[in-house]
Amino acid sequence: MNVLTDRFGEVAINDKKIITFLGGIVGFENYYRYAVLDYIKNSQFKWLQCINDPSLAFVICDPWYFFKDYEIEINDENQKELEIKDIDDITVLSIATIPSDISKTSLNLISPIIINVKKMIGKQVILYGSGYSTKHQIILKINTIDKEFKKKITLELKKEILKDKVLSNT
Repeated sequence: MNVLTDRFGEVAINDKKIITFLGGIVGFENYYRYAVLDYIKNSQFKWLQCINDPSLAFVICDPWYFFKDYEIEINDENQKELEIKDIDDITVLSIATIPSDISKTSLNLISPIIINVKKMIGKQVILYGSGYSTKHQIILKINTIDKEFKKKITLELKKEILKDKVLSNT
């Protein structure tokens, strides 16, 4: 299937790669069909593109890449809804916020996206009482890591911002 997007133009998406979100994404509950786009090869950041709205897309990434001690618990109700039989059936992602000041880039750790990759169904869950928030700054986190890693992530973030600016001006 070809999907028209505001950021990437027309994109070919395999029907088997479309994820149906139960209840949509928080704040966008009426949009429930998405695909993960790997716009910049080998980047830690991907795009969760809405199939039904060309302007709706979220930057996402693996939260454990930046927060090794991140912990979530998937309750029985969510396991049942997502038809999770095995931990290998799922992937967990976080929505990133990348402002023009990339030093303030953050991940939403309180509301991870859980996807059953075998069934291609997903859900954004809220981890009430977890102590997590919607704004965990990754640059603060990587300041404690080596300089090469920080440089790589900073370059990736700059590419995302530049790409978004170029695409929005066309």
